[in-house]
Amino acid sequence: MIDKKINETIDALIKKIKENNLGSIKLSNKTNTIEITNNFISHSSNLNVQSDLPKTNQSINNKDNSNNFISIDSPMVGIIYLTPKPSSPPFAKKGQKIKKGDTICLIEAMKTFNEIKSERDCTIKTVMVKNGEAVEFGQPLFEIL
Repeated sequence: MIDKKINETIDALIKKIKENNLGSIKLSNKTNTIEITNNFISHSSNLNVQSDLPKTNQSINNKDNSNNFISIDSPMVGIIYLTPKPSSPPFAKKGQKIKKGDTICLIEAMKTFNEIKSERDCTIKTVMVKNGEAVEFGQPLFEIL
């Protein structure tokens, strides 16, 4: 069980990482070590590289359209929620058209809910995860066209 002081320290470190766009931060004393890594920074740069992939795939795979999609991958480790609350419809479902900036899911990491937004206009081909399941960094969440 994490005591209140450690929890406040973790929250402050997360805030520092976000405010200063840091890759990681580490705090140690005689009994404890806290290390927090901001995986979103590396994911953002990966998304910029992936934004060129559909054009390349279209020119290479003209004969085979089955590979003419990319995936939206998890930017962090956590629990994925496909709906804003249990009784609500999902943010994104198969066949739905998504606009750039639309929230497509939530990932809970360290008791914080992070909105995952689409980086582009697209159509959801497949939802590859189940609501409430644990996801890893880089795990494909959605296949998109």
